[in-house]
Amino acid sequence: MMSGRDRISQLPTEILDNILRLLPIVEAARIAILSTIWRDCWSNLTQLNFDDHFFAYVGKKYSASYNSTSTCMYVIDKVLMRHHGPIHKFVLDFKGDISIIGDGPNSRKFDFDQWFLFITQKGVEEMSIAFPIPINFEPNKCFRLPNCIFTCLTLKRLDLSGVLVAPTINAPCIFPNVTSLSFDGVVFGAINLDSVLDVPMLETLLFSRCENTTSYFDIKAPRLDSLTVKNYYIDDDTNVYDPILPINLDLSFIHTLCMDFNFTPFVVSELTRWGPKLNVECLELSYVDFQDDERFSDFIHSLRICPKLRELDITTVLFYGEFTKSILWEGVQSAAKMLKMLHTFKLRSFNGSRSELQFIKMLLACFPALEKVVIIRRMKSDPNEEFKIMQKLLHFPRASKKAKIVYR
Repeated sequence: MMSGRDRISQLPTEILDNILRLLPIVEAARIAILSTIWRDCWSNLTQLNFDDHFFAYVGKKYSASYNSTSTCMYVIDKVLMRHHGPIHKFVLDFKGDISIIGDGPNSRKFDFDQWFLFITQKGVEEMSIAFPIPINFEPNKCFRLPNCIFTCLTLKRLDLSGVLVAPTINAPCIFPNVTSLSFDGVVFGAINLDSVLDVPMLETLLFSRCENTTSYFDIKAPRLDSLTVKNYYIDDDTNVYDPILPINLDLSFIHTLCMDFNFTPFVVSELTRWGPKLNVECLELSYVDFQDDERFSDFIHSLRICPKLRELDITTVLFYGEFTKSILWEGVQSAAKMLKMLHTFKLRSFNGSRSELQFIKMLLACFPALEKVVIIRRMKSDPNEEFKIMQKLLHFPRASKKAKIVYR
C-alpha cells in the first residue's frame, strides 16, 4: 500500500456525493478546494440545502462589509450557476431569520422564480420551501408559488411553509407525480379553474395552520392514504365553523389519520360524512385532554367512526376538570364492540399518573384483539417508582391473553 495515498478520493462518484450530502452546504463547499475530484463532486452535488446553518454562516462572515440579504442571494446564485448535474433535493429555508429577506419575499420574487425554474429543470424529486408566516396570513405579503412547481414532472415530495398557493395553469391536474405534500402556514388563493384540481399520485397530505383551505383549494386525490391535520386554532365559543378540509377530498380510502384532539369535534364531523366507508387503520391523536363528559364523547366518537382501526397512537393524555368516569368506561366498552381489529395501542409522554394507569387498564380490559401496548415515558424518574409502575402494568387484567406491554 502506498504511503499517504488518498483512498477517499478514489471512491466511486456516488459515494463521494453521499459524503458531501451529509455535510452542511458550507462545509461541502470548503471540501471542493481539496482537489479537482472533489470540485467536480461539488459542482454535481445532488442535494442543495440552504437552511439556517447556511444563512447564519454567510451573515456572520460578511456582516461587517456587505448587506446580508444581497450576499446570501449572490452566493445562492453563484452555486446554482456553477452547478452542472441533476439536483434531486433542494431546500430553501428562510424561517430562521426574517431579516435575511429584507422587505419580504416579494421584494426578491424575480430571483426566487428564476431559481425554482432552474431547479425544476434539473430532475428535482424533493423540495422544501419555507418563508416566514405573515401575521394575519395576508396573501399580498406571501411569496406566490410559481407555476413551474405545479407542473414539475419529476417532483415527488413537496414541503411548503409561509407561501401563497394559487396556481394559474390552465390544466385540471397539478403536482402530477407528487406523492407527499405538506402545507404549513400556507395561504390558498383563488384558482382560475372551474373544475376540481386532480393530484393523481398523492398518498400523504398534511395541513397545519392553513388559511382558505376549503374556499380556494378544492382538490381530489384518489390515492390518498395518510392525512394529517394539526395546529388549528378553534374558538371555544364557536358553534358554527368553516370546514377545514377541501370539500371534494375523498377520505374513504385513507388508512392513517393524524390530528390534534383540541379540534377533534370539528374534524370528526367532517369525517363522519363518509360513514361506514371510512377505512382508517391507524389513528394518531395529540394532546387528548379529558376535561369533561363532552370531551369523553368526542374521543369515543373519533374511535367509532374508524371501525377498521388496528392501531391507536396517543401523545399525552391529560385528566382534569369535572367528568364522570362511568361515562368513559361505558363509551370505551361500546367502542370496543365495533373495533374488533384494534391490536396495538401506543401512549407517548407517559407521566405515570393514576388517571393514565386507569386509562390503560380500561383499554386492556375492553379490547379483546389487543396484542401490544407500548408505553413511552416522558422522562426518566426514580428507579423504584419505575419498577412500581411496571409491576402495576404487568398485573392489569387483559381482555386477551396475547396482550403484551412494552414500557420504555
